[in-house]
Amino acid sequence: MMKIQRLFLGLLLAISAAFNCLAQETIRITTGEYPPYYSQKFANYGPIPDIVSQAFAQVDIKVEFGFFPWSRSLELAKSNHWDASCCWFDRAEWHEYFNSSDVLTSRDKIFFHLKSYPFDWQSYEDLKGIKIGATARHGYGEKFAAANKAGKLLIEDAPTNAMNLKKLFVGRIKIFPIERLVGYQLLADLFTPEEIQLFTHHPKVLFSGRVKLLISKKNPKGQYLMKKFNQGLKILKESGEYEQLFLKAQYGGNKQ
Repeated sequence: MMKIQRLFLGLLLAISAAFNCLAQETIRITTGEYPPYYSQKFANYGPIPDIVSQAFAQVDIKVEFGFFPWSRSLELAKSNHWDASCCWFDRAEWHEYFNSSDVLTSRDKIFFHLKSYPFDWQSYEDLKGIKIGATARHGYGEKFAAANKAGKLLIEDAPTNAMNLKKLFVGRIKIFPIERLVGYQLLADLFTPEEIQLFTHHPKVLFSGRVKLLISKKNPKGQYLMKKFNQGLKILKESGEYEQLFLKAQYGGNKQ
């Protein structure tokens, strides 16, 4: 009799666990390759997706990430084919289509250039006449956008950061703004050690941006999901765990 009771109890526990698993809410989030911050190759997909997953875990929501080219990633979330997109610098142009979260982290963009090009700058006046590379869908700050719109900058767009670094290498552009760790990660992926030694960066920060999760305003659960995320992020920030995740997000920790 006791054996039957134990079996029955075990069956009930298994059914309960299965039900809880099925009942757990899931959010589907687009993202893209952006080492050392995001990659399918990294543990937990990288430090910033890890912050997002851990924040949602605080409010019992499971995260499913899908990796796409960045433009596609944004459009899939904008059209509400996926629930959200992770993660983007806060830009005014997103506000029409997306609700944005509280700040996950912040990152800086600086100018890369060849050592053979004697580049220095302290103000936007110093950038006049210099051919600058820029990457589509990437933000460089309101001042940069305003200077470009006013025709004060000589900018040549490319679809990817990798293409801009290749253009920099062959002299088609003279300077290129990118996050330092991302830039050097790409250099390691694209060039030989001898070629990498030809590059350097200017220490002055062009743009310091706040990184946020985006959820489409077309999403009927968008405000609910954003409220839950911000709630979970607040819980995470109040814990000691966030500090470690934040440092990884700042410095590109990605070890398996």
